[in-house]
Amino acid sequence: MPEARPLDRREARNSSGYRAHLLPDAKATEQGILYRRGEERFLLAWNRVRRALAGVVGDPDQECTVLFDLAVEIKPAECVVYRMDAAPDEPARRLARAILLGLGADRVTPCVVSLADHGKPTLDYPDLASFEAAALESLRFAASRV
Repeated sequence: MPEARPLDRREARNSSGYRAHLLPDAKATEQGILYRRGEERFLLAWNRVRRALAGVVGDPDQECTVLFDLAVEIKPAECVVYRMDAAPDEPARRLARAILLGLGADRVTPCVVSLADHGKPTLDYPDLASFEAAALESLRFAASRV
């Protein structure tokens, strides 16, 4: 299964109510995402994930990463996601395929499907703040349609 690259911070929270928990040493499995906190391993089961989003953050012609946010809680005041990242191209494609297989097409955004099928993301963001703003809007819109 593909492995996600670890990010530097364990948790990111912005003022808009988008809270991201970073999954260190994460690996996709048939049951969900295995990750490490200290010496212990934990499982984020697929059935806990309500929706998965993805996008390229940074300059695609220079240094960039593909972020995957797995939403576990979507409320009007706050959305909680678990975040992984992968290098562009094949590592991101493998991780997107695992997420798509684990969740099904109805619980992922078109960008995750495009990454899984073609290895090409459909969304690019210049920075983390713009990715999170778009992700928050997408999650709230999807939740309002249920």
